[in-house]
Amino acid sequence: MFYIICGDDSFRCHDALNEVKAGLGSPDMVSINTTVLDGRKLTVRALTDVCSVVPFMATSRLVIVEGLLRRFQPGERQAKSGGGEDAGQALKEWQNIAEYIKLMPQTTVLVLFDSDIEAKAVNPLLKSLTPAADRVSQLNEIKGRELAAWIKDYTVKNGGKISAGAVSLLADYIGGDLWSLTGELNKLMTYCEGREISDGDVREISSFAREESIFVLVDSVLEGRIKDAQLMLHRMLKYGTAPQQILTMIDRQLAIILKVKELSNGNQQEIREKLGLHPRYPLDKTLRQARTFTIPRLRRAFHSLLDTDVAIKTGKYEDDLALDLLIIDLCKH
Repeated sequence: MFYIICGDDSFRCHDALNEVKAGLGSPDMVSINTTVLDGRKLTVRALTDVCSVVPFMATSRLVIVEGLLRRFQPGERQAKSGGGEDAGQALKEWQNIAEYIKLMPQTTVLVLFDSDIEAKAVNPLLKSLTPAADRVSQLNEIKGRELAAWIKDYTVKNGGKISAGAVSLLADYIGGDLWSLTGELNKLMTYCEGREISDGDVREISSFAREESIFVLVDSVLEGRIKDAQLMLHRMLKYGTAPQQILTMIDRQLAIILKVKELSNGNQQEIREKLGLHPRYPLDKTLRQARTFTIPRLRRAFHSLLDTDVAIKTGKYEDDLALDLLIIDLCKH
């Protein structure tokens, strides 16, 4: 059997791979008879050698090749084959494995797995090997109604209930990152203890909701909208965000803005990698904020944050009052 599992939705790609494993029998025996190969460095000869090995005390042997498709993705730096041939020759050799697959032992289950393939790009190896595959699963990030349906289905399947408003908020806050969505949904279901998850629960519990709030707060500060900034501040406090945590979040966002300004010549992917940001972190909003903040204003903002932190820790002001004064000070800058 020959399967291709690829796309840019890592969660659903791994889900599809787990389904293949589940269909092969006992997890222990599947584990013993599974070989994972690095497709970025793999040669055709090495693959065929592994695929030709018979399973040990089982009916199937699973061979998973990770990253081979990415190796020939347009725009990527194409790796050379083990024998030193150029990328074009390596591609031709890999395209020819369609003939080997016809002769591959029936006990072998071969899976080409790559969860980082852009949907729009035409991958020449994928195009060539698709006709030879028993099943091709191209799983790309879901959006809109499909994403909303997934959120609801996941909640119901795991014994929970969720309102339409909560579904909408989670979709807006997190998007199609299903790894993060499952984490937030599991946390919300535990918190709600069997009752329906509401939009208020999402605002109160979801860390992504709080991250979104900090962007709105910083935007209001940037534009000098004191009332809007204070409204967002009090909303965060109302939904359980601790004052010290808000101070830390503001400090973190300003620190990221400063680093982004220093890396202003790079593209979004380069900046994200250098700063170690989560893939769902809204970098585009931070880039916009960085264009507005000047270095002197950032310097003054950090001094204000330090003064506020000292005022809270020494008891000069109550937490809420200290944050209110901070917001007024930042807006005036």
